[in-house]
Amino acid sequence: MKRWNFCSLPLVLAVALGGAIAFPAKAQETNATPGTNVLTLDAAIRLALDNNPDIRVLAADIASARGEVTTARTWQNPEISVAPGFKTIRDPSVTEFHGDFGLEQTFEWPGKRALRRAVAEKNVAVRQLALAGFRSQLAIQVRRAYFTLLATRGVVELREQKLTLVKSFVEAAQKKVEGGFAPEFEATKAQVEVVGAQRVLREAQARHDAARVALNALMGRKPTETLIVTGALGDGVALPNQSTLLEQALVQNPSVKVQEAEAERTGLSLQSIRKSRLPDFKVGPSVEYTREEQIVGFGLSLPLPLWDKKKGEIATATAAQEKAMAELDKLRREILRDVTTASQNLTAAKESLAFYTPALRDKLKAALDAAAQNYAEGRMPLLLYLESQRTYFDTQADYFETLQKLFEAQAELESAAGASLDQLSKSRTEPK
Repeated sequence: MKRWNFCSLPLVLAVALGGAIAFPAKAQETNATPGTNVLTLDAAIRLALDNNPDIRVLAADIASARGEVTTARTWQNPEISVAPGFKTIRDPSVTEFHGDFGLEQTFEWPGKRALRRAVAEKNVAVRQLALAGFRSQLAIQVRRAYFTLLATRGVVELREQKLTLVKSFVEAAQKKVEGGFAPEFEATKAQVEVVGAQRVLREAQARHDAARVALNALMGRKPTETLIVTGALGDGVALPNQSTLLEQALVQNPSVKVQEAEAERTGLSLQSIRKSRLPDFKVGPSVEYTREEQIVGFGLSLPLPLWDKKKGEIATATAAQEKAMAELDKLRREILRDVTTASQNLTAAKESLAFYTPALRDKLKAALDAAAQNYAEGRMPLLLYLESQRTYFDTQADYFETLQKLFEAQAELESAAGASLDQLSKSRTEPK
């Protein structure tokens, strides 16, 4: 089952400049600092599970279903009947008290209560599985939002770095124009580059703010509340073998478990309705009282199932069971489809990210530094210097975008499978 200003500046700059990158699991190494807004991934998930209102709704549904179990287990109250009156005798003329008294207890046909209770208990199980599934999906979405926030923070730092660089470019261009070594257009072009850098920085900040709002919402916090998340970005996502992945997805997916339980519940409900054709009966003593005599009896009554044989209810319950089974089959097919698609997307994202090697990004950074020095010394033309800038920053931005796609693909795969990749991998390696 939810952090926000995110990485420290040195960490983000190290990532932006192509330094060594750690796998996202590092975000789980420390807990949130008490009294601060600095949060780890584990702390974010705990907050989301504690504060999300949907969890309280599902918990209330479970409590309501448990009440139905109590109702199903409770006997019907006995019934007492009292019919006071008078008895008149003509010869000799006498009027005396006369009363009929009875006590009845309803007994259900054997097996009916047990089936009704089984249906109620299965309903509790369905709701408990639904709650477990929601908690799992909530944790997946928190992880997705968490690393999206880290990635957008990295982009903001990258755009800030570019803005700083182009501002220094303005100063260098202005000196060259004043010294007569460059046309006036070069200074104007430098100012245009500053405007462009300011624009893309603001756009990056807006995406970062949106990511913070999304994570705050998942954790039940105020949308604009300031947060800092700790951790590093990386590509260490381990992808299980696809055949094993598909098998584990069907075994562990909470949606499948919920639908299987629902199919069982509809089957029990059908049995209960069929059993309801058998009549309940009432038994109990009765007393007819007058002053001179008392008549004690013991009665039994039951309805005759001649007209109402529950044909309509049985037809409805049969259709509900068939529908539940069909939906289970449909769900399994959809999960296999979604897991396969998400697995392919994650594989593609990992392969794309592998193109942006640390060596390549280090080389681009060195080329950018050299270009800035050469331009300032008049040994590189304007267009070539701008192209060096554009190549470096566009490549770094593409790198962060690919990282974000990697996290999104992982979240989509985990959401489709109904479990984290760590859980799927552990299940794969557990002895049978």
